Amino acid sequence: MSVHPAIAANHLAVITGGASGIGLAAATAYASKFGMNVAIGDIVPDAELQRAVAAVQSEAKQGSKVFGHNVDVGDRKSVEAFSKEVQTAFPSSPLTVLMSNAGVGGPTKASDWAGWERILHVNMYGVINSVQTFLPQIKTHKQPSLIINTGSKQGITTPPGTGPAYNASKAVVKVFTEQLAAEMRGDATTKVIEPKLLIPGWVFTGLTGAKDGKAKPDGAWSAEQTVDYMFDQIKKGSFYILCPDNETPKETDLKRMEWNVNDVLQDRPPLSRWHPDHSDAFNDFMKK
Repeated sequence: MSVHPAIAANHLAVITGGASGIGLAAATAYASKFGMNVAIGDIVPDAELQRAVAAVQSEAKQGSKVFGHNVDVGDRKSVEAFSKEVQTAFPSSPLTVLMSNAGVGGPTKASDWAGWERILHVNMYGVINSVQTFLPQIKTHKQPSLIINTGSKQGITTPPGTGPAYNASKAVVKVFTEQLAAEMRGDATTKVIEPKLLIPGWVFTGLTGAKDGKAKPDGAWSAEQTVDYMFDQIKKGSFYILCPDNETPKETDLKRMEWNVNDVLQDRPPLSRWHPDHSDAFNDFMKK
């Protein structure tokens, strides 16, 4: 049984942030395991982009074509130019998988603008621009298709600390993808388009030290493990692809998320998991 009708030989997968990490692992899997054509969009230097293209092409099944193009996902015109290049490179290959995966992080404060523009530019507008630009192309062939947006657990539990902009951007990705899914299933002409929210665990990528030459921590998953799990969950029909890792089992994530929702239902202080007056209650809750 196939993973999904959208993931098929000679079909096209477009991946932003595809030159490294989860995006590169996904690009390699689409081309090598399923014989798909792959278009990689990334803002890295051309030499790095071409190395990624060559690496994927070397693993691809015979007949699969891999294409790379420099794109700033937060810039609508740049994404539109990428779309046109993709259509030129693959005129007869139906676009059935769009993976909006590009993302950045960095320290920010809720009370200070510094750092917010860069993170929202990529993480929030990057997803919105990519989906809205490529969706008309996906609609034209009326075949089963997937739109996979990369979110984060931090967009759900929103821990305090150095990442308010990152948390906020990934929370928008969650809401945007949920709304997109509701929109697609409510239209008879787009029911074959299935949005998915990929929620990685701790993954060893450029955002977590892989580009610095560090060894992979035991607790982290590889990008390849994450992509394999994503395929398993797509096959099951899941919308929320909540990934565990070697440190945090899925059950722990679910209980943490349940506690967060109960902050609203029980009128506790926001982010009470980290509040000194509620930390003991949280620990007791997790032990049950």
